[in-house]
Amino acid sequence: MKIDEGTEQRVRDTLHWVVKRDLEKFDAALKSFPDESAQEAALALVVAVSGFVLIDMHGARPTPQQVDVLAEEIGRMEAWASVTSDEAALFMNAVVAGRSLTERLSPEDVVVLAFVVAGSLLSARPMPEGQWWFNYLDKAEAAIEAAGR
Repeated sequence: MKIDEGTEQRVRDTLHWVVKRDLEKFDAALKSFPDESAQEAALALVVAVSGFVLIDMHGARPTPQQVDVLAEEIGRMEAWASVTSDEAALFMNAVVAGRSLTERLSPEDVVVLAFVVAGSLLSARPMPEGQWWFNYLDKAEAAIEAAGR
């Protein structure tokens, strides 16, 4: 997957407001994508990032039980965005299984879930001193681009 610089920056800006848990600015950032094509590219990137982080955290595709544990945590941490643990589990299980995200979730819910889950996974991971969630995002994006070559 080749990551467009404009998409990458908008995605980073949107994830920033997820990490800060600022619903108003998160909503504004979601609306900043100029068209459907930009929205689809952003969604593809955050879904790929979520998949990378889930696999990286577990060293393999996580089991449904491992996803449930993460989903419970995400449901608690991301209540500000009205994301439930059940929704987070549906989203993450679909990502790791390669299933359609809209099979059991509405397209509007998928967008919010994709950003909130990705931001939560990136920011909740323990990092070495001096490293932040966006450093981990750099690693995820590099791996995603390398896998697409």
